[in-house]
Amino acid sequence: MAKQKGPNSVQNRHIYTRASYLYQAAQYLSSQQTQASTSDTSSNAGQSQNAPQNLSRQMLTDMRIVTQKILIRQSPDLKRTVCKFCDTLQIEGQTSSSIVENTSKGGRKPWADVLAIRCCTCGHVKRFPICAKRQQRRPLRKQENRDEPKSEEMAGDAVT
Repeated sequence: MAKQKGPNSVQNRHIYTRASYLYQAAQYLSSQQTQASTSDTSSNAGQSQNAPQNLSRQMLTDMRIVTQKILIRQSPDLKRTVCKFCDTLQIEGQTSSSIVENTSKGGRKPWADVLAIRCCTCGHVKRFPICAKRQQRRPLRKQENRDEPKSEEMAGDAVT
């Protein structure tokens, strides 16, 4: 491996640049597809609308392949905007729809809300937790439970 040239230099910068370019191009083509769908009303509209969508999906497939080949990680925000199964850019209201689900005992647990994003192309659903605090590790939970009664006992002794 080559040495890094400075403290802020990134290895494989050209791969990150290429992946970023492919993602931006896919976004641009998706926006062109939505503009074409609103302005095009002719009988050949279906063919002209699918061309930018297919190019967008191909670019996202290439981006995924490039990042997997070099073993660089995509950011979670970027991964959430791309469907894993059909490589479609998830645009709310156009290529995806989202709802908030809570299937815990009829929705009685407010901390169990889940954002469900459904891809309109393939029908796959991604689920992400919303506002859920992560539970502490088991040893820390046990330690907290032991500490709490002690503090209450001390307060009770001070009062009497």
